[in-house]
Amino acid sequence: MDAERTARIAGMAEAARPVWADGRDGAALQEFLHERGCDGVDAVMVTMRVVGCGLPEARAMFFAAPCRAEELRFHNAFVEVLERTRGDD
Repeated sequence: MDAERTARIAGMAEAARPVWADGRDGAALQEFLHERGCDGVDAVMVTMRVVGCGLPEARAMFFAAPCRAEELRFHNAFVEVLERTRGDD
């Protein structure tokens, strides 16, 4: 990961810490990140830092948030295509 992205994620994590501390609400954290244009892998990485969790928990929190419904739809459709084509070697 380049220095610019590392700094951006660290800065967003610092900004998001009070949101998490206020109620430990994963949906509120994701809404905060989404409103600031922090999406995808970056949002999951920020979640890991702020919540102090691993990838599975951060990923679950990301996809469970109502504001991430479009990302969840895309993810599910992508995984479905991968699963259908997996045996087509």
